Amino acid sequence: MRILLGITGGIAAYKAAEVARLLTRQGHAVRCVLTEAGARFITPLTLASLTGQPVFGANPDLGEWRANPVVEHIDLARWADLVAVAPATADILGKTANGLATDLLSTLLLATRAPVLWAPAMNTAMWSHPAVRANVARLKSFGHSLIEPVEGLLACGEEGGGKLAEVEAIVDAILALGSPRHPALEGKKVLVTAGPTREDLDPVRTLTNRSTGAMGIEMARALRNAGAEVHLVLGGDGPAFPLYGLAPTRVRSAAEMLAACEKLWPAMDGLVAAAAVADQRPETCSAEKVKKGEGPERLTLVRTPDILATLSDAKRPGQWLLGFAAESEGHLENAAAKLTRKRLDAILANDVADGQGFGDQANTLTPVTAEGPQPALGPLPKDELAQAAVAWWAHRLAALSPSQP
Repeated sequence: MRILLGITGGIAAYKAAEVARLLTRQGHAVRCVLTEAGARFITPLTLASLTGQPVFGANPDLGEWRANPVVEHIDLARWADLVAVAPATADILGKTANGLATDLLSTLLLATRAPVLWAPAMNTAMWSHPAVRANVARLKSFGHSLIEPVEGLLACGEEGGGKLAEVEAIVDAILALGSPRHPALEGKKVLVTAGPTREDLDPVRTLTNRSTGAMGIEMARALRNAGAEVHLVLGGDGPAFPLYGLAPTRVRSAAEMLAACEKLWPAMDGLVAAAAVADQRPETCSAEKVKKGEGPERLTLVRTPDILATLSDAKRPGQWLLGFAAESEGHLENAAAKLTRKRLDAILANDVADGQGFGDQANTLTPVTAEGPQPALGPLPKDELAQAAVAWWAHRLAALSPSQP
């Protein structure tokens, strides 16, 4: 992706360096455009060193004369797949909302046809001012997107809204808006289950598993980036930062996850069942913490509902189901059996022997279909693995539906 990162004059400008670094590290081409005020907070040399690209606007090292002269604001506007302004001051919001072009950044914002993302940062009184709110509303009416500032301690010492969103959240929003769409998934409604379920023994103890939910969350992000409308039902602790365009339905137990899925499933086009659902729960849950006793202790377990099988039974024509199988032995054989037993369209087999694949570890997924195991995906970090899995599934959907535009 080719990303233009506009940086304006606020104390949060230093965080733009990390946005540029993270995007560049992921393989994207990032060109920064500084305003005069922005250059007082962060230098062109810092940004050029992090991105390996020239920095435009307030850059004394980039002279006015070019060997091959171009109309710079038009050239940059055409180059970009996405324009992000982070931090965005009240000044640049107001200029663009009202069609003013007084420097390179404000000019190219009027010239670009690429998606535009704003990440505002300012004092809480400024952020709540009616003029700023009106400008934001007008920018949204142009089709621009916004990642809301968060509440916190501001540089002026006040507490409140107006603080620049987390760097990781800004990067996530850029990827959500600028990633290429896949025709087989664009506009489709996809239900994703992720994370562990927790079955309570008492107010303190739970029966759960080692899943962090990382793979399911990355699948949701990759599907969203491919153009799907993702509905995430999430157990466990959740992501470290808010996911752009994803408002998870948070659940705790298998029963809660099933209830949430049954409510959503009729309107969905497909399901990605990545949750690690606890197969058993305590027969009873004590209202008070269970005390230690002398001698052997016994815990009676009963089965939790089979979410995937239940949704498979309720599948209507045209819906598809993509499952996951985490197995510590015979993972391909067990995945194939689960594929048949639960009448899935495909399943992604995950070998978790010796604890591999949990948490931040790189992982490998092997797709299994009615035709048998397909070439393995990975080993890859989970974000890249999710992208590979979604690309594989999208191409399979397209192949199975030749009339797909």
